Amino acid sequence: MKKTTPEDMLRLMNDLGAEAEHSDDESRAALAEAGVDADAFARAVRARVQTALPAARPRPTRLSWEAVRSSALMVLAASAAAFVVVSYINDRAGVEIQHQLARAQLISPLLPALSSDDAERRSVALVVAEQVDPVFAAETRKQLAVWEVRTQAQARTSRNSAYASRIIAGLQKLELSRDPNDRKAAIWNDLLPVLQEARKNRDDFVDVAIEYQRVLPLLRVRNPDVFLDSYWGELWILNILLESRIVPVVEAARLQAPEPAVVEQIFQKNAPGLADRDRKAFEEAVSAYSSTLKGLR
Repeated sequence: MKKTTPEDMLRLMNDLGAEAEHSDDESRAALAEAGVDADAFARAVRARVQTALPAARPRPTRLSWEAVRSSALMVLAASAAAFVVVSYINDRAGVEIQHQLARAQLISPLLPALSSDDAERRSVALVVAEQVDPVFAAETRKQLAVWEVRTQAQARTSRNSAYASRIIAGLQKLELSRDPNDRKAAIWNDLLPVLQEARKNRDDFVDVAIEYQRVLPLLRVRNPDVFLDSYWGELWILNILLESRIVPVVEAARLQAPEPAVVEQIFQKNAPGLADRDRKAFEEAVSAYSSTLKGLR
């Protein structure tokens, strides 16, 4: 993988502001109107760019102060005129409101880079965004991390035709069919076996579990309209995803997870009519589910 050099970082920052139609001086004036210290902003960006550079080898050159300052301000120059408009749009508006509007305009030139397919371009845009609006930057970084994991997982899952075809088959049965036998087949033949098999390899399991966020809303664990002997299979699917330790998967699973008392009530109501083998399997699933939820609290 190609190492990122100081020159690469400056090139990327220049690319972010390539479409700017305003000068450095105009950008400085706009920042001043918005209550932002241009020099302090540029110094902060330079510090973040320095820390973002690879530390694996000595850096042959130092980042030029003028180059970083110019690049950082160029990124913001595209919105310089908008700042002037914001400053005078309403003389009676409070200073804080004007500053918030100004910050929104500061962020807007960064949005194309933040949504870019180029990881380095996104990284540089985040460095700049952190100096403008740390809260926005932190949330954006979190969402980008989730998106990258999900995108990579979906790409790998799609290459695994065995898992992908069975997941799709199970989803189609749950989504399109009202036949109880199709629901049983989806749970027992497709979806639960895939999860169990994928657990043998952590990479496979992460990919499959992320894909199962599409399955979660289709499970009828909280309030089944008709009780089927696929219920405890659905409970096992929910349980496996809850204990997966994959943050977005666990969060999605918890939204679908009923209280243990609800599951216990469903067990007490329906277990007497089951064969001994099925009743034991149901009881085991309820016990495992209760234990998992307790561990998450």
